[in-house]
Amino acid sequence: MKTGPIHIKNQTLRSAGFTLVEVLICIAILSVLFGTLYRSFDTFNRSYARENVKAGVQQKSRIGIDLMARDIRLAGLDPLGSAGAGFNPANTNTTSVQFTADLNYDGDLDDPFEDMIYALNGNLLQQTCDLGSGPVTATLLDNVTALTFTYLDQADNFLPEPVAADQIRTVLVSLTMQRPAGRDGTVSRTYTSRVRCRNL
Repeated sequence: MKTGPIHIKNQTLRSAGFTLVEVLICIAILSVLFGTLYRSFDTFNRSYARENVKAGVQQKSRIGIDLMARDIRLAGLDPLGSAGAGFNPANTNTTSVQFTADLNYDGDLDDPFEDMIYALNGNLLQQTCDLGSGPVTATLLDNVTALTFTYLDQADNFLPEPVAADQIRTVLVSLTMQRPAGRDGTVSRTYTSRVRCRNL
């Protein structure tokens, strides 16, 4: 039996399929579509990573400031009036703060956590406190690029260096953290708090 094209009303039906030109056009369209989708996904992914880093930096800097502020508020606590609590002028400057507080109301400052120092060591925020057997230093935060203490007197006037420790009534604490955010470089956040010393 002889095979060939089928004629229906003056039209010839050929075997179904795509021509080479149609396939190339389809590939070109899909390439553009997938390229656009990839760029959109990459932009979204980078934005998501950056926002996560921003949130983490902000949360950590707030925790560090809140911890320091809680302790600084207690500076000078001396209910019996015999401990001599307050700021230590030897370690109280724009980059560190040292203070004492009679936390257990026994009239002296030789108990744990009654003598505190906060300072920046390289890129580490460190807390040094006397635990009774000697000073112990703990790292609270890393990736800290700046830590600044500014001191104000009773009338909210800035105290110049060297700081007159007996005149300090308020401490302004500013902490800047910086962390890498992948291909977007780094994220930097500065958090500042005003701490009124309740016992001075």
